[in-house]
Amino acid sequence: MRRLILKIHLWLALVAGVFMVVLGVTGCIIAFEPELDRLLHPHLSHVKQDSRIISLVEIGEAASTKYGGEPVVAYLPSSSPDFPTQVILSRGVVSVDQYTGEVLGIRTRGQTLLGFMRALHVQLATGDMGRNILRWSNLAILISLASGLYLWWPRKRVRIRGPRWSRLFWFDLHNSFGILSLLPLLMLAATGVVIGFEDGIASLLDKMSGRQPVQSPQISTRMEPALSAREITPDQAVAIARTHLPGTVAYRVQMPRYGGLYVVALTYSDHRISAGANSISIDPTDGKIIAANLSTSLTPRERFMATNEAIHTGNILGMPTRIIAALASVLLPLQVSSGLWIWIRRTTIFRHS
Repeated sequence: MRRLILKIHLWLALVAGVFMVVLGVTGCIIAFEPELDRLLHPHLSHVKQDSRIISLVEIGEAASTKYGGEPVVAYLPSSSPDFPTQVILSRGVVSVDQYTGEVLGIRTRGQTLLGFMRALHVQLATGDMGRNILRWSNLAILISLASGLYLWWPRKRVRIRGPRWSRLFWFDLHNSFGILSLLPLLMLAATGVVIGFEDGIASLLDKMSGRQPVQSPQISTRMEPALSAREITPDQAVAIARTHLPGTVAYRVQMPRYGGLYVVALTYSDHRISAGANSISIDPTDGKIIAANLSTSLTPRERFMATNEAIHTGNILGMPTRIIAALASVLLPLQVSSGLWIWIRRTTIFRHS
């Protein structure tokens, strides 16, 4: 049995090793995507905090005027006092200082470096074929971890022996790092499998709970050529939505020009799992709430999926779990490379072990 498990462990690494490395490297990068994005675009990501914040209308007018009068598609209100408010136009996303109205710059539509890393992590940047490869690669990681635990268990050795970079050194390094990163990698791989096979798992969970997914209300697709004077402003729409959900913060305001209604997405700042699963649809002519999708109304399947995603991204407990997820992701390429090196020189390695 041990010989069979060893062969399974080996062949999984040989067949899916390169995809495991891709998942590990890109997973480590996107664990800190917001911080890296600010680091790469400092001129678009920082403002000096002031006491007075100008209205969304003024922010939108500043962005629209700067870029040829393009209408505002949506607002992304600032998530922190030193981060600018963003305005979505057809050509891209404009950063605006919410204290002065200064337009800081624009990101035109197109693939960024971090966007490419995310696309690699999700679908190998190749679409459905890459997504299918990675979903099975996550399953391969799970089986590799389980088989590795089985192979490690008889000796239970967590130490590094021999001269540095020797064959015995690599063998012990592979075993020690493997057992130390076992639990976080198991969590990342298991949640990755759930995400990869989301449709089938979601259907199964709905059947088990006896509830069918609730269809979102249909929103009119009429196009409004412009907002009239009697229509409420985006600031008023946010105020109405927050009155309906006290304690929330708006993070996106979709303009009625593109759907017929204001759609205000809100989040609870102290929640990390389903905090952002709130949206209020508001009639722009009279300010009446047309529909409300709330995190408190999520089905068991939706709550399970939200929790699974929070664990996979490391957001479940904030920065500490993001750091753990990133470190575990870094160790995955090391595990694959050290394991392959052990296989290449397997005869001597096994004799010394």
